[in-house]
Amino acid sequence: MIESAWDYHRRTSYDRHDMTGHYMDWSCQPNVFKTYPGRETAALTQDIVLSQENLSDILIDNYAPVLDSEIDAVRLARILHMTHALTAKARHGGLDFYYRSVASAGALYPFELYIAALNVPNLDVGIYHHNVFSRSLTILRPGNALSEVSRAIGIEEEGQPATVFFLTSIFFRSSWKYRERAYRYHLLDTGHLMENLCLSLKSERLRFKLHYDFEDRIVNELLGLDTTREVCLAAACVWGTAPFPTDRPPGLGNLAPDLGVCSRVSTREIDYPVIREIHTAASALIEPKEELPEMIERLGIVVQSWTEVSMIGKSPEEMSYPDAVLQRRSMRNFVRDKMPWDYFTALLKALCSDAVTKDNEPWISNSVLSIGFLSGNVEGLKPGFYLLDRKNHAAIGFVRESFMMEEMAHVCLDQAWLANSALHFLFMSNLNMLEQTWGPRGYRYAMLSAGRLGQRIYLAATSMRIGACGIGAFYDDEAVKLLGLNNQTNLLYLVCAGPIRKWSLPR
Repeated sequence: MIESAWDYHRRTSYDRHDMTGHYMDWSCQPNVFKTYPGRETAALTQDIVLSQENLSDILIDNYAPVLDSEIDAVRLARILHMTHALTAKARHGGLDFYYRSVASAGALYPFELYIAALNVPNLDVGIYHHNVFSRSLTILRPGNALSEVSRAIGIEEEGQPATVFFLTSIFFRSSWKYRERAYRYHLLDTGHLMENLCLSLKSERLRFKLHYDFEDRIVNELLGLDTTREVCLAAACVWGTAPFPTDRPPGLGNLAPDLGVCSRVSTREIDYPVIREIHTAASALIEPKEELPEMIERLGIVVQSWTEVSMIGKSPEEMSYPDAVLQRRSMRNFVRDKMPWDYFTALLKALCSDAVTKDNEPWISNSVLSIGFLSGNVEGLKPGFYLLDRKNHAAIGFVRESFMMEEMAHVCLDQAWLANSALHFLFMSNLNMLEQTWGPRGYRYAMLSAGRLGQRIYLAATSMRIGACGIGAFYDDEAVKLLGLNNQTNLLYLVCAGPIRKWSLPR
């Protein structure tokens, strides 16, 4: 029985000399589009006008919400489009494959997006599922869900939220390929989606708040999920200033008994109890009793010197924020060209900017996650291992000088192309410290945060027409040894970035 994040992470670690054989059973390939047959839908406007602002503009601290901004049906359609959209189509094995705006391990897209519409003009109150394929909303439960949402999330803000977004993950979509290790990708991929949502809300100048913490059981029941197959991992409340109509339904409609069946994505699913065990363990909410630790101090790494990096200057973006979201891809055609210094600092600036509004509580990622990077070919920066201090004006800490790109590519299941990228961003966490502070739920905090920042690297790189690719598969102990981490700390995620051979996208 898995009872801690440490147990789960160790059990699902890859070992070069102890890898069991695994083949893809295409007869039970999961469906990557969730549907609710027979249920009424609400069409989203297809006439969407996108802004031409840059990602760097959205990320700056003074890009604050406008207090009288309201979320209406048109704005909701734009938010959903910029959060999760199909972006291109290709043919593989005689079947259509759809690229998406959100990064996902193995292009398996385990995440789903739900909306509790509480006060959205021109949209009836109720619980909806976002159908990314048809660009529509499926009505799951009509009626006023404010009481259930408030009880589940513990809303303490003045006023009532106009909309609440819920982000879920379907287990079998990722476990079909990654088996027990899949829960890592459920969290990372949901983090990718969460970052797109945050950026979209901030672009709309809306006041919102993320929720890592909520009562899992209440939220899952609210959405009608089969929790052996699908669970909620994150939520976001959006506020407005418009008065609530007085003629709203008094409460939420009954839950249809067949909703849970729709969490099934294959006629023959394989159950991996370990995934359910770690998620159950991580469902308990624990209030930290001590001052939150700074994860950068708990890695076992000695920094030789710190240097503050100047962030002054215009970001070298070549495409707008909407274009970057809709043209994002996982690129692997890296070339060993030198990354210009302003491209490097633009990536650091993106990582050190929080895509949340000032109304949110301080982002906890500094306490659950530490960021480092390997420099391979960056103008003005010697090759080596560095740490990034997000809280101290993007200071970089020099750990040791060495060209480590080929060694890390060897650690990452011998994916040789990784050695050609200019940078490897590293997301690390002391799992023992996480467990002591938050219990197993701390693992969710760390992995979701890593996914958010990984998606931000993707978008920042795309906006400059360079490549990025996330790597969640590596020989875990070899990564610890290569980086010199202590025995309580692990690499959770790696995202590489750098110049690529050619900027071309499938159509």
